[in-house]
Amino acid sequence: MKSLRARVLLLVVGFGLIMAALFAIIMHASVRQYYADWMYAKNAAFAQRVVEAHPDLWHDYAADPGGFGATLRQYTLYSPHTGLYLLDLDGRVLATAGERQPFWPNYRVDLAPITETMAADPALPILADDPDDQDRQSLVAARQVMHDGQPRGWLYVVARQTDIDTAMPALLKSYAIRAAATAGLMTVAIGVLLTIAMISLLTRPLTALTRATEQIRNAGFSGELRADLFPDADRDDEIGRLSRTFREAFDRLRLETERVRTVDAHRREMVASVSHDLRTPLTALIGQIETIRLKGDALPAEAQAHLLERALQNARHLERLTDALADLARLDSPEFRAQPEPIAIGELADDVVQRFSAAAQQAGVSLEVEYPDGLPLTRADAALIERALANLIDNALRVTPAGGRVRVRALRARDAMRLEVIDTGPGVASEDQPRVFERFYQTSRHREHRGSSGLGLAIVKRVAELHGGVAGLRSAPGQGSTFFIELPLAA
Repeated sequence: MKSLRARVLLLVVGFGLIMAALFAIIMHASVRQYYADWMYAKNAAFAQRVVEAHPDLWHDYAADPGGFGATLRQYTLYSPHTGLYLLDLDGRVLATAGERQPFWPNYRVDLAPITETMAADPALPILADDPDDQDRQSLVAARQVMHDGQPRGWLYVVARQTDIDTAMPALLKSYAIRAAATAGLMTVAIGVLLTIAMISLLTRPLTALTRATEQIRNAGFSGELRADLFPDADRDDEIGRLSRTFREAFDRLRLETERVRTVDAHRREMVASVSHDLRTPLTALIGQIETIRLKGDALPAEAQAHLLERALQNARHLERLTDALADLARLDSPEFRAQPEPIAIGELADDVVQRFSAAAQQAGVSLEVEYPDGLPLTRADAALIERALANLIDNALRVTPAGGRVRVRALRARDAMRLEVIDTGPGVASEDQPRVFERFYQTSRHREHRGSSGLGLAIVKRVAELHGGVAGLRSAPGQGSTFFIELPLAA
């Protein structure tokens, strides 16, 4: 398949050839018409001179009808292809300068073209009958012959086609005609060349875009696009906008490709993590149940109670893990939308802390909540914020040793509402901090405490994102940790 440039160039060249042919045809017709007009003017003047040379042409004819042809022949000696005739008012040929006499008795020249044309415009050429060639019409001129103030006939001058045909080669060879023809053909050629140049100017950027897309197709969407891949992107015109649109589209496709690859990698990692996290407590639960089934009667009551307690712990761990997976899947759904409403963050934090009071007492950890009076309301989904805060408190209680302290604070930070959970636990190692909010990622401090799903902090981060906020961490090993959520006041 030919390129767009080749097809357009072929079209332009073809159009140029057609224009040149049309120019040649029009030039030839124009020269022919010019010669016809010139011949008519010449013959009309010739007829007028004959009439003026014989003031009473009709009387001269009447005086010598048979010899009047010789009189007419004197005027055609230097124009052998010009016919000169004397006609009556009915168009019959009375005398001629030619040799064909007499004419057919019933032959008449049709005078209608003469009378009609001369009535409309005497300067217009007239095509009428040729007495010497009755099968065709020729270019004619005529002057009316008068006698005693009355019209008697016509002086009829015929310029035969042979005159034009003979003169055409000489006319076409003339300097003026050749100059006009050369100028016309040069105009056509220059027009074609300018059009080709314009097409090249327009198709060059399209060719560059084609090369760029081919390179991207061959290389894929890995890496950054080279700056010279779209050389016309800086132009301030349609081509520039098109190049920039292509570049932006490819950048977005590359980023989307990278995102899909990242999501796919996370998906595989998540599947592996889910399989591992489900298998561990499930295997333990199955083993404990089989032990009780096989050895139940032989085991002491204390051992049975211990196995049942461990089985219950594993079952609850599985329940928490499946609940977290279900919650995270619901939060990740494209159809899910938070339901914001005006809430008092301080009071919500107080309610959540009260739910964990018994667990804190059992763990020997001090659990407190603090928030200043007059905190402004913020728009947020109360159920989601409660879930996120509960995950942070549960996380803090798991890692804080007996005798430690967990504080929950609600405060305003610049243009955001901030919830903080501060613990006196072992802190988070610096290598773990960038990944603590990843799904199924567990720090060394969490791995020491069974029951963690590895999804609690991921849910916290997702809840913050759904509100247009952020989740973060400040920590140092041995100095405890501060996990926080920041929500826009107008969220």
